[in-house]
Amino acid sequence: MNPEMYFASTMLLLFLTYIAIILLSLIGRTKKKKYNLPPGPSLLTIMRNVFELGKKPQYSLAKFSKIYGPIMHLKLGQISTIVISSPNIAQEVFQTHDLSISDRTIPQAVAVLGHEHFSLPFMPMSNLWRDLRKICKNNLFSNKTLDASRELRCKKLQQLLCDIDRSSLVGEAVDVEKAAFKTLLNVLSNTFFSMDFVNSAGETDEYKDIVESLMTAIGTPNLVDFFPILRMFDPQGIRGTSSTCAEKLLQIFDSYITKRLELREEENYVTNGDMLDNLLNISQENGQMMDTTKIQHLFLVNFLSIFFYFIFIFNFIYYPCFVYICLIILLFLK
Repeated sequence: MNPEMYFASTMLLLFLTYIAIILLSLIGRTKKKKYNLPPGPSLLTIMRNVFELGKKPQYSLAKFSKIYGPIMHLKLGQISTIVISSPNIAQEVFQTHDLSISDRTIPQAVAVLGHEHFSLPFMPMSNLWRDLRKICKNNLFSNKTLDASRELRCKKLQQLLCDIDRSSLVGEAVDVEKAAFKTLLNVLSNTFFSMDFVNSAGETDEYKDIVESLMTAIGTPNLVDFFPILRMFDPQGIRGTSSTCAEKLLQIFDSYITKRLELREEENYVTNGDMLDNLLNISQENGQMMDTTKIQHLFLVNFLSIFFYFIFIFNFIYYPCFVYICLIILLFLK
């Protein structure tokens, strides 16, 4: 099924389920606390624009904001959503009232294998959140750390150019997306573990399938996010797909972490200075701040954040030149 048909069928299922559950929720509904919510489009208006809202939400929301103002309320399923379209109001909300809205709604596709408890983008503000944020800022993404890996990024880019050059000499077609994916994957794996994840086309396809499936699951509108009552059924199978793919990646990370722990026990071990060694050093100093489970999920967050645009957007919007631009930016990012 192509992306447009998949999207249309998903939105149609969302529409029908929405109507059914709204009717059921009206039966025996208890009186709830009323909030002073901003104005917004009615349920009927949202239903008339549901396909446009899902496919091009920025246009629909911009049109609604001209009618209802810079702050408006949308009722999406059983979820109340506040949309802000004014830069001044957004600044006030995110700078002045940031603590009161710091916790995010966790999508069902993310809440698998306990990932929501260790994921920086979704976990609630807490001491653990502050510790992980501090570790990322000071140990993983500092200017010193990124400068140290610049030579590696240049090396992997040169390997990509050499592979393309060899293919051109024999008149062999180059799969640009796959070649860029392999290069980016090995840049990440060397940054994390000081070794390549893939060396062949078969290994590239295996990782690409895992990441594509996981990104599609996360990016697909999920009925459960709008109607929590459906959580136990997982009608679209999104949670199952997300759980399976995330488990495969976590197992891969765990195998590399286990091997590194065994190497670190040897007397002649010399540190690589990569992310894994840095995190294991922190774990030895403070086991409560960092452990192998947190390391796995931290790698998963960083891994997926890089590939989200590469896989999800590129798989549905074919911009080959943008692949090159994204790759070059990532490889030479300082």
